[in-house]
Amino acid sequence: MTFLRAGLTIVVLAVAGCTMMKPKTASTPPAPMPVVFLVFFHASSADLTPEARQVVDQAAAKVKVSPPTTVTIAGYTTDIAAEDASMQMARQRVKVVRDALVADGVDSKLFLDIPIGPANDNAGKTGDRRTEIRLQYDK
Repeated sequence: MTFLRAGLTIVVLAVAGCTMMKPKTASTPPAPMPVVFLVFFHASSADLTPEARQVVDQAAAKVKVSPPTTVTIAGYTTDIAAEDASMQMARQRVKVVRDALVADGVDSKLFLDIPIGPANDNAGKTGDRRTEIRLQYDK
């Protein structure tokens, strides 16, 4: 009789332990990776070329299909000009891209503008003359 009682106790404790375990919950999926669009400019220019305009339009279309939490616009320049002139050019390029995105229907409340100026990322002289549109998804 005691053998049966001991076995029954073990079964009861095992069942109780199973019911006290935390249920598995689905883990939160990671936030999507940022999407980056590169807009290139001619030397000493903040005018959008037809190719640059296409990139801006593609970024605006992506924003409409999959709204990000933030749209960062970072302006880069070469280090050929004086720092003040480089920063001014970076600001102008950011503004041109921002205005084009707004004209394409992107909500200006999403923007975070960063005029960086001379790039120190070894992109080369042509690659330095760019503005990056980064769509950030923090969900």
